[in-house]
Amino acid sequence: MKHQIWKTGKDRFTGPMYYKLWWPAMLSSAGWALSDMADAVVVGQRMGATGLAAISLILPVYMINCMVAHGLGLGGSIQFSTLLSNGQEAKAKKVFSAILLGAAVCSLSTAVFGNLFITQLLGLLGTVREDGALFYSTRDYLQILLGAAPLFYLSNILNYFLRNDSCQKIAGIGSVTGNICDIALNIFLVLGMNMGTRGAALSTALGQVITISIYLGGLWKREHHLHMELPGRESMGLILSCMRDGMATSVQYLYQMIFFLICNNILIRMSGESGVAVFDLVQNTSYLILYLYEGTARAMQPILSTYHGEHNYRGRRYAAILGFLSGILAGSLMISLVVLFPRYFCLLFGIRDGATQAAAMGALRIYGLGAFFAGISILTCNYYQSCEKFLAPFLIETMRGIAILLPCTILFSNFGTGKFWWLFPITEISTCVIFLVWKKIARYTVEEEDSSRVFQYTIEGNAADLAEVCQGLEGFCEQWGASVKQQYFVVMTLEELGMAILTHGIRENAKGYIQITVIAGEDGKFKFHLRDNAVKFNPFSLETEKAGASEGVNLDAMGILVLKEKAEEFYYQRYQGFNSLVLTI
Repeated sequence: MKHQIWKTGKDRFTGPMYYKLWWPAMLSSAGWALSDMADAVVVGQRMGATGLAAISLILPVYMINCMVAHGLGLGGSIQFSTLLSNGQEAKAKKVFSAILLGAAVCSLSTAVFGNLFITQLLGLLGTVREDGALFYSTRDYLQILLGAAPLFYLSNILNYFLRNDSCQKIAGIGSVTGNICDIALNIFLVLGMNMGTRGAALSTALGQVITISIYLGGLWKREHHLHMELPGRESMGLILSCMRDGMATSVQYLYQMIFFLICNNILIRMSGESGVAVFDLVQNTSYLILYLYEGTARAMQPILSTYHGEHNYRGRRYAAILGFLSGILAGSLMISLVVLFPRYFCLLFGIRDGATQAAAMGALRIYGLGAFFAGISILTCNYYQSCEKFLAPFLIETMRGIAILLPCTILFSNFGTGKFWWLFPITEISTCVIFLVWKKIARYTVEEEDSSRVFQYTIEGNAADLAEVCQGLEGFCEQWGASVKQQYFVVMTLEELGMAILTHGIRENAKGYIQITVIAGEDGKFKFHLRDNAVKFNPFSLETEKAGASEGVNLDAMGILVLKEKAEEFYYQRYQGFNSLVLTI
């Protein structure tokens, strides 16, 4: 009998899950953008081009911290989410603990060795003592940036894991609050106390302290999986594995470091501090645009990783569509503001000089042309990486981060500062075109393995629908060679769990849905993934004592007792507002 995948016409879960993640992610992204811009805004207002140039010169060090912190955080959270979706809670906790250990080692090494060799590091960044104010302004900022590295690592890693553990509200509140405090402290320390770049760096560090405090405080007495365990022998392997997965996209920060070093040196020779100041303006304005795409990517990632682990191909495609549409819309609106009103962004950063302002306005308009395609690349990388396909994001980031970007940088440096900024749109457009051509030639895709091995249906909350689906599941089991006994237990699993959810979880007069995904493994086992919109309810928590063991036996739960005895593994979690069950027969 040829089996067809059962499915309803509408996905009842992906939309609510996605938007529950997207709004906090957008708020966090706006907070990060404003926080990152705050240093340049207040320093530019107080110190002018010298302050902006100093902030631009420390960007390579900031990028190195980003590369490692985001590599560990993203790679670890992808594995964490995939493991939880398959019921492997113990291993998921080990991943979290290993990532914290790796972050501690890397960040403390950066803080200690960076400050020991800070003069040499400043020379590498492009400034020496003879530069006077520029050198000392850069040094003041860099000292605090290096010392606060452990705070930066911990804040970013906790944010990744919180979102993957259904704690996106805590992640959003902590991020936004910390960034608002960062902005307020910037105004007070730089404009009020006249502390210059040292005040800007100190405000960033204090903002991270506030963010971390909210993250940890929000987890207090809350059900979650983020528990620290003592490191074991497998910790180093987990750290390297997660870093490898995360580096597919976090390698972009390494490329940006190289780009910043080269670009700063080119611009300071071409047009001095004013050229570097315009470059810093473009970079800081880009945060307003690109962080919207990256926030959307962060909202997509937990759902994509979870669905990938569940073999929920239909839900994964829908989540990707929602992500691309919402990300492109938000990004395009911000691009329009930058292109239409560049003068206001110049004034915001303290650039009022006629010639410098004209150059900055032209640079912003040209950059906006390529920002749309940059956003497409960011979303595409996230999609493939969340589905554990790492070649595509690595190729995209390599092209737009170094392979195309650096030749374009050198090429356009020969045409003067006015045309220099065309390197951005040419790089982004070329990356998208080359990737699409390569994808078609290589036939590169996120394989759906053998989709015929997946049985999927959404029950509309009634027993009659459940009975019909059980008949279809019996045929599915027969198709994949299940014995009569195994067919019986597989169908019984759906019957018992489905009725328990309908009876005890879904309230009267409520519109209830149960999403069923059953995978026929090549080892002959059948793996269940059930998701429902009932009140918080774990069927395996029902009283399941054997008859005669005590008075008041719950006869409705006797089938659950049989499942507990026959199932190879079972796992329950409340994920993104829905009940989620994993069971293997």
